[in-house]
Formats: sequence, structure tokens, C-alpha cells
Amino acid sequence: MDFKSDTYGSVAVISVYLKRATLKDAMSFRDFVLDVFKKGQNKIIVDLSMCEYIDSTFLGALVASLKKIVSTRGDLQLVYNNKTSALVFEMTSMNRVFKIHQTLETALEAFGEKPKDDFT
Repeated sequence: MDFKSDTYGSVAVISVYLKRATLKDAMSFRDFVLDVFKKGQNKIIVDLSMCEYIDSTFLGALVASLKKIVSTRGDLQLVYNNKTSALVFEMTSMNRVFKIHQTLETALEAFGEKPKDDFT
């Protein structure tokens, strides 16, 4: 399974288990996020910390998801800490569009939630 959803209080955390987030997975990822959203979650964190590479198509799926969620006064934030491949966010100015956190803990705190006791 490439994507998994967990709930921390009122926040859904979608973990992406891909080394390379590319065109091949972009549409299934977008559909996964929108399924979580349709189940009533409008505060979503996408944890990309396992990704070493994100292409523009996958980034487009992130943008499409963000637009849908923000249109209902929700928010989608990212966890991404790979400095080398974070250049895709800077080169496309998406670092100005997304709130990007270094850790899941800080992303949860931005939504006013705390990690579960078993959080590592």
C-alpha cells in the first residue's frame, strides 16, 4: 500500500510510502486524498518524508487536492524534510502555496493537535 491515512484528533494524516512520487502514482494519490476529504476530513497533513523525489505531476495532484480542501475552508499542509529534492517546491514557488513542516509533530501542532502517545 502506497498511501495510508491515520487520524490525530480532528486531523487526517496521509502518509506517502513512495521513494519517487511521480506521474505513475499522482492520480491514485489525488483520489486517495479526496476520499479522505469526502469522509469529512478538511484538515489534512500529507507526510512526504519518505519521498526522495517528487515530480511536477505529483505536485499538481497536491495542488488540486489543496484547492478542493481550501474551497471548503479546510487546509492541507505538508511534512517534507528532504532538502535536496525540496528544490521542486522552491523552483515552482509552491513553498509559498503550501505550509511545509520538517516533522509530523510540528505539522500537528500547527493544527492545534498533539501526537498520539505511541507517536515516534
